[in-house]
Amino acid sequence: MTNQLYRLVKNVRLPTFERFDMVTGEIFSNERIRPGYYSFIWPDGSPCLIAEIYLCDKSGTVAVNHKDGGTLGCYARNLSHLVRFCYAKSLDFIDLRHSHIDEFIYLLCQEKNAYNERVRNNNTVKSIVATAINFLVWIQENIVTDRLIAGVDQPDKRYQIKLKREVYAHKAGRQTVHNIFPMKIPRATRGDVKPISTASIRMLWDTLEASRSDAKVSRKIQGLFSSKQQAEHLEYMHRRRELQLVLLEATGLRPQELISMPCSDNVESLRKSQLVLPTLKGRIDAKLNMRKVPIPRSLAMKIEMFIFSYRKKLIERLLSCGLVDSEGAVDDVIYLNSENGKEVLPDAAYQEFRRLTERAGIKQKNCQKMFRHRFITNMVKLHFISFMDKNPLKTRHIITESDYRTILKKVASFTGHRSVDSLWHYIDLAWDELDAFTHSYEVKELQDRMKSVFFLANELKGDVQSISGKQLSYVTVEKLNAKLNQIEDLVANFRT
Repeated sequence: MTNQLYRLVKNVRLPTFERFDMVTGEIFSNERIRPGYYSFIWPDGSPCLIAEIYLCDKSGTVAVNHKDGGTLGCYARNLSHLVRFCYAKSLDFIDLRHSHIDEFIYLLCQEKNAYNERVRNNNTVKSIVATAINFLVWIQENIVTDRLIAGVDQPDKRYQIKLKREVYAHKAGRQTVHNIFPMKIPRATRGDVKPISTASIRMLWDTLEASRSDAKVSRKIQGLFSSKQQAEHLEYMHRRRELQLVLLEATGLRPQELISMPCSDNVESLRKSQLVLPTLKGRIDAKLNMRKVPIPRSLAMKIEMFIFSYRKKLIERLLSCGLVDSEGAVDDVIYLNSENGKEVLPDAAYQEFRRLTERAGIKQKNCQKMFRHRFITNMVKLHFISFMDKNPLKTRHIITESDYRTILKKVASFTGHRSVDSLWHYIDLAWDELDAFTHSYEVKELQDRMKSVFFLANELKGDVQSISGKQLSYVTVEKLNAKLNQIEDLVANFRT
């Protein structure tokens, strides 16, 4: 049984019919390149051709991109749930009944993860069911036109799956009519935002350093690289994981923004202690929408070191072993795949963080987005401090909505939010964590310095471990580690 039912095939050439010559009987055709095509299989590995044809048809009307498939990728992901359900029940798509969809919804709502939490909220369930109904209606209209699979009952038509007509009113005043499956589950409300804890961050860093000595290169790399090159390759992998943790905490960037950070645009900006980030919200390919985030000089230097040392040496290794044809074939991003010089896929970055979390033994839910929640909460706190410093007569109970919007608008310029309404739920979090007021600049400066000390201490611990067997005695190593742990404890007690 396979876990992944669908696979994105990039740059597919499809034939197109141009015209038919009535005189000679010749057919003139051409070809067009689709950015993405999905191959689809059943859980037993056999092809699910009807799903492939449906997605191919959809690719002409919805957005498709090279990274994760775009909107078409969402259709493929949603459709996989229905394919699994039909396979488990030994049902053909055309034999589905209303009771089957009710059972399908129940199973989607009941599935739990390792933390005993629901895998998907009600809105996600509604989206999956909407895709399933869209798929069944498409089959009804294009494949088995003699079957009434899904639709709104009429006097002369009775459907197997009975939909209802719903009118959706847009803000602009126009209305849209949809045929939907009637569901009793309510719309999901936004869950509580949970910033990552200091304890979890400490565990991640400790695990990252501890796993450094256990890392190994793939068999493919072992056959191409010398021993020295393999050691340098492992160093790149470690520094890339380290950079991932540093940037997630220090900038509050989205996980997909992390892997899409441009390299050439940042070379000049880093000298000015600024980081250029793509604002990727909703549209994966919207890389022209850039924002600049001010960062501490120590962090800028760390990123510069990664670009001009570890990243540069990686490209040289890939070129020398023929894994990359030319430097122009390397993607212009900071965060590079270690074996082909391409941009790291979102799922690969997610899996890398998940494995680190599991190895750290963190039992509660822990994901990259929680770093963003932590960063935004701290940003709102700092702007509250600055605002209260300039308006000493204002208190939490008399601050106006206009004041809040002014504060959140400033925060949005750092975080890449298009609307301040998306930040509103951070207000209570910030107030709850804010115990006393002080000068914004002094607090931020102190926080930046503490973060720099924390990152430096972790680097030193890693360096001590890497040379301990060569140049330092066991007693010296133990003393150095004890001192570095004391520094980390002091910083961890301060960090908010």
